[in-house]
Parts: sequence; structure tokens; C-alpha cells
Amino acid sequence: MALRVLLLACLAFTGLISNIGAQTSDSIFTLTGIIYDESFRPLSATHVINMDSHEGDVTDSLGMFSLRVSTTDTLLVRNIAFRDTLVSAGKMAANHYVRLKRRVYKLQEARIFEWGSTYDDFRNAVIGMPKQQTLGESMGLPRQDPDYVPVEMDPEAIKSPALLIKSPLTYFYYNFSKEAKSARKVFWLKKNRQKIEQFERIFGGENLASITGLAGTELMEFQAFLYEKMECDFNCTELQIYSEIHAVWDLYRKTAE
Repeated sequence: MALRVLLLACLAFTGLISNIGAQTSDSIFTLTGIIYDESFRPLSATHVINMDSHEGDVTDSLGMFSLRVSTTDTLLVRNIAFRDTLVSAGKMAANHYVRLKRRVYKLQEARIFEWGSTYDDFRNAVIGMPKQQTLGESMGLPRQDPDYVPVEMDPEAIKSPALLIKSPLTYFYYNFSKEAKSARKVFWLKKNRQKIEQFERIFGGENLASITGLAGTELMEFQAFLYEKMECDFNCTELQIYSEIHAVWDLYRKTAE
């Protein structure tokens, strides 16, 4: 009888110890932690939700939160710029922080067109576009012709018999005066500046090297050969200039053979 009572007492004591341990492990406590990014920078405005009690908190400017939990609860950490993260309350209680990984959003391709998204939109917009006025036109000034050449700057006009008959003094001044010749030279240099710059760029060593593959002395020899054979000048079109360069290059290679 005494043995039976002793066994029952032992079982009751063991159950009491287990119950106390269960109550301890499941007891509710206030958990305080910090939410960091991958570089350990505190994340504010991050939601920490207890998935078991459905209670939550939002981190402050230091990334800290405070929440009532039990060790077996699961916490959901959510921030729009980072991946959702699940962590046990027990692990959070041990570490006191969680690091979130940044989320990468895949966005669909977006195209922006000033005149719509189709050719028809572009055509309609351009057709309906008001005519752009220059400053001179807006002020009511006459429109200048970019191809206009004054008589005194036109080599053919100053050599015409009509000018000689009409004004012999003007004829001789424009044709034989150093000042008139110099002024004409400056005028045409300015007028043809863009064409001359384009011509010189095409004839430049870098461009010729890309066409021929030559360099150094060989390139200089071809340039000398090219200057001797070329008939085009800056008045030729770009296509005419390149065509003649390639023709001279073929001739140079045949000569070199």
C-alpha cells in the first residue's frame, strides 16, 4: 500500500514539473528587437506581425519594435522594399535582431514617345504642328536667302562684260584691287567653312587609316598619292569624295603590287 502511494506521488510530482516547464516555455513576454537591412542599417516603418496572436508593431526610426509574444510564436517581418521574412519569436529573443534582404521588382518595358506611340500619331502631330518662325520673321524683317551672294563677291558677275560697260571703274576695282580680292577670299572662306571642315575631316589621317588599315609611313605615302590623284574638292558631295578615295585606294594597291 505504501509503495502504491509512493508511486502515485512520484507521478503527480513529475506531471507538476512538466506542467510548470510547459507554462514557462509558453509564457507570454514582451519581445524587443531591431530590424536591419543587409548592411546593418536600421529599417524604420517595417511591420512586425505575430502570426499566432495577430498583433503587430511598426519599427521606429532606430528600427526597434516591441511586441507581446510567446517563444513558440512565429513573426512575419514585412517591408515594401525588402523580402517578407518569417522568424520564430524564440530565435528573435535570442538574437534580438533580424536582417532583411532587399527585394528586386521586375518592371515591364516602358516606352515614351513625344508624338505618340505609332507612326500615324507622329505624322498627325507633325502635320498639325504650327510653322516655327525665326526671330527676324517674328519682328517682321525680310527673310534672308542663305545662298545669296552679293555682286561684288560673285567671281562671274564681276568679270561680266555688262559690268565693264556699265561701270568700268567698278569693274577694274573688283577685278584688280588687292582689297577687293582679299575681301572676296575671306567671304568665300566663311561661306564654305562647313564644307571645308567636312572635307578636311574626311581627308584626315584617322579617317583614311580606318578606310585603308594603314598607319605610320605607309599612311603618309598613301595620303601624298591621294592628294596627287584626287580631283574632288570641298564643293563635291560626301558620296563623291568617298567614292574617289576608294577608287584611288584601289589604284594605289595595284600600283604597289
